[in-house]
Amino acid sequence: MMCHVYFNFRWLEHVRNELEVDDLSQDMMLPLAAFHANHHISDNLPPLDTGTLLPLFQEHAKSAAMIRHSMDVVRDAVHFLNPGQIPVVAFDQPLYTLAKQIQWNCPNTYGENHLVIMVGGLHIEMAALKSIGDWLEDSGWTTALVQSNVASAGTADSFLKAAHASRTRHTHQVTAAALYILMDTVYKDYLATFDQGTDPLAFDIWPAQRELESHQFQYSSHLCKITREGNF
Repeated sequence: MMCHVYFNFRWLEHVRNELEVDDLSQDMMLPLAAFHANHHISDNLPPLDTGTLLPLFQEHAKSAAMIRHSMDVVRDAVHFLNPGQIPVVAFDQPLYTLAKQIQWNCPNTYGENHLVIMVGGLHIEMAALKSIGDWLEDSGWTTALVQSNVASAGTADSFLKAAHASRTRHTHQVTAAALYILMDTVYKDYLATFDQGTDPLAFDIWPAQRELESHQFQYSSHLCKITREGNF
């Protein structure tokens, strides 16, 4: 986790450096996904999990019988490849409801000590984006997006409810980059106030001190941390 947090911090620094260049080109890797795709994080990462595509079934997935059958198939496949491992199955939200009902009604076979049921990644991301939207509501964030021509008023309001996951994610990344650039500018002004022979606070320590002195800085710093680390 700390490796990815540091890597996202490097992305913010990369965006700041790229925007300082006078000659902006189309080859700049400003999006977070493009930066991750073009940089190797670490050579010490564990090997990727083995993935496979199980045969598709022809019946409707919304029936309890098919959800139970799919749970049996996944459990048998995982136990065959790695005996003793507890399977983890992700479902879309309507199917997740059925799977949890099966798990609660049959705890001896599908209980939480036998099978882990979770919602899909999209639903988890949208829930996180909606939580950020609730936190940003009435903060002036949507007004800033409109005044900076990032989005129209209606589109900016939709970001609070995460109506479109990819657009909302991109807007939060733009917000984090803008806040980081402003933070870097303030830190440079802070360094300019020191005389020679005086040791200023390092950049990784200075924000914590500023958060104690300014509630507005604390709010902006925490928003940048949420987007960069997913730390609520």
